[in-house]
Amino acid sequence: MSDELRAWAAFDEGVRLQAAGAVDAAIAAFERTLQLQPDSAASWANLALLHEQRGDLAAALAAHERALALAPAAFEANLNYGALLGQLRRYDEAERQYRRALAQRPDAPQPWSNLGALLALVDRDDDALACCLRALELEPANAKARLNLSYVLLRQGRLAEGFLCLEARAGIDRMQAELDAPRWDGADLAGRRLLVVSDAGHGDLLMMARYLPLLRRRHPGAVLLYAQPALNTLLARGAGVDAVIDYGAPLPRAAFDCWTPVMSLPHLFGTTLENLPADLPYLQPDPVRQAHWRSVWARGGGGGLRVGLCWRGNPAHENNAERSWPSLTVAAPLGGVAGLRWFNLQSGAGADEAPPPGFEFTPLPGPLGDFAETAAIIANLDLVITVDTAIGHLAGALGRPVWVLVPAHLPDWRWFKGRSDSPWYPGVLRLFRQRSAGDWGPVLAEVAAALEARVRESIA
Repeated sequence: MSDELRAWAAFDEGVRLQAAGAVDAAIAAFERTLQLQPDSAASWANLALLHEQRGDLAAALAAHERALALAPAAFEANLNYGALLGQLRRYDEAERQYRRALAQRPDAPQPWSNLGALLALVDRDDDALACCLRALELEPANAKARLNLSYVLLRQGRLAEGFLCLEARAGIDRMQAELDAPRWDGADLAGRRLLVVSDAGHGDLLMMARYLPLLRRRHPGAVLLYAQPALNTLLARGAGVDAVIDYGAPLPRAAFDCWTPVMSLPHLFGTTLENLPADLPYLQPDPVRQAHWRSVWARGGGGGLRVGLCWRGNPAHENNAERSWPSLTVAAPLGGVAGLRWFNLQSGAGADEAPPPGFEFTPLPGPLGDFAETAAIIANLDLVITVDTAIGHLAGALGRPVWVLVPAHLPDWRWFKGRSDSPWYPGVLRLFRQRSAGDWGPVLAEVAAALEARVRESIA
């Protein structure tokens, strides 16, 4: 067999293995191809994607560059290289790469969608909207473009349009197939049983739980909630549901007539900035647990404002490295504020991290995996300070004062743009925004100054 035929055989094997998800074996096959045909642009391009999939971004970058040096006009290679540059936050270069792809195929929706997402990242909302709309003009069914558009619309407070576009999110079709029941369209529920399925994280469900009492008031009928076990004890109390069912528990088809994802409730209720449901509190702590912690702290003595702190979110979150502190040492400026008693509300990763010198936590039981217990503790605090994670939504839903620290990179849409308050939690939630990605110093200095003012107010 000639070298050319062996190269083609190795390439075909690489394509097959890549499609099957056998990353390491596919890399080996393309490397064999390149030993025989070092100028195979397609092999370099596929190798780049495989290295990226394996997490070796340096190797992926080099392979992309080699592929494009050999075939500068390769549309997919230009598009994929732009995506990697965006992932590496080389945004100007990524934009140029997407525009090269558009120069090759101006009527292709994908580069328009990708460029829209990129421009949203760098706060160029008008340009981002134009790109996403162009992608949808070219391909109205493009779910990715519609989802990218939803992020910009929601961040701008255009909630009705944004929540409509959010219906393009992944996973709904899979849930529909698994549940095998009609999806609720907002029609009258009289005589029917609705299953509300949590289709996002803990914080999302805590935020959207405000709609559960509305379901009961506006649409009489049985409401069942299918959600994360850590939340269900809390949500079973006065949240407007007849029953809560833990993820993983048997879900008999006969138990419900129709279903909806919880993140679809804002769309189904026609939510806008003017009518979003924000009557606080809409969740209630267990009074027995709340009284227990009140008595424990009273016996323990010690004065000062009681402040809870949470500094890390779920490690699986796509933006967790940005929204979380790298370590608890970031809190050092807060330790210098007199007149405070600190409480550790962190659970999971980082919960046992030692605080910086001069910073001491009042002991709590751990781990705080049950949100009902955490709610009872928060109900006895004067203030909660947290990075953008579920604890902020829990405190807000309980109507407790909470300060949320928002990252500069990929700030969540629900905090909108440029606001220091939140219409989702009016009167209780204050936002402290990072000015540049990764730099928590100015934010903590601002929080420390606000704490000092809060202490002065409490003793005035």
